[in-house]
Amino acid sequence: MFGRRGLKVEVRDLVKIYKYKGGEVQALRGVTATFMPGKMTCIMGPSGSGKTTLLNLVGGIDKPTGGSILVSGEGVEVRVHDLSFRALDKYRLQYVGFVFQALNLIPTLTAEENVELPMMLAGMSKRERKERALKLLELVGLKEKAGRYPEELSGGEQQRVAIAVALANDPPIILADEPTAELDSENARAVTNVLRRLVEEFGKTVILSTHDPRVAIKTDRILRLEDGRLVGEYRPIDLEKSAGAEAAKEGVAQVTLAELIKMRLASIDEDIARLEEEFRKGLIGRDEFYSKVSRLERLREALQELLTSIGSS
Repeated sequence: MFGRRGLKVEVRDLVKIYKYKGGEVQALRGVTATFMPGKMTCIMGPSGSGKTTLLNLVGGIDKPTGGSILVSGEGVEVRVHDLSFRALDKYRLQYVGFVFQALNLIPTLTAEENVELPMMLAGMSKRERKERALKLLELVGLKEKAGRYPEELSGGEQQRVAIAVALANDPPIILADEPTAELDSENARAVTNVLRRLVEEFGKTVILSTHDPRVAIKTDRILRLEDGRLVGEYRPIDLEKSAGAEAAKEGVAQVTLAELIKMRLASIDEDIARLEEEFRKGLIGRDEFYSKVSRLERLREALQELLTSIGSS
């Protein structure tokens, strides 16, 4: 089903500046990091820290203001930062699979047809498309729902279909932006398990952003962004098999689930304050403001309960 393993992604001194009438915003301020095949890297940080911008630049959705992005391995070497917008279209089609928080499924197509669409754009035959689409839906546990439309699926099921869509053309690199943000614990676990399987069984390069410590703890490492800068790198501790000695040898900090939860709790007030500022400036509407704040408050309650349940305070 998957013939291509992951590729190495290197970003060096990455800068992204968004200009608007009356000023500019520096979303990334010289980020340097390497993402290896067969590894799942989590990017954490408060809203506005640059997580989505970094994913968009690696994925060729946008171009950096400065710095470089090199994708290499398996006989491939792509200087992504040098590509024209037309060449970026080809790069995304060949090398990158995206999983977004906002599900980009076409409502008038069935699950199977949504998965087939990228293969159609790549010129695959109808028979091959159908066969591969069903295998991918089986991978994410939804083969029996291939004929259903998105509105007939739960949020978690739609997100798993979105992962199958991202995998349609066997991309070496999978980018997931807050893939579990709107999901309950059970569905978030199912989505995380699929991404984990892509790494462990198929050697893909998976980079995801998340606010959820329960997702972060299942990754191989965590990069923390604040104000567009990389401020820390952590090795999550798998509670069943600690990587303590290896992490100490490599000089990479370890972080427990409790510490991850406390980090996220500490940033929730910051996120709410940023939303209040955006609302005052008229950058977001009342409904969006209250919806996002309510979600953050619910997340705070869930994390505090989880912290209590694991015996930490």
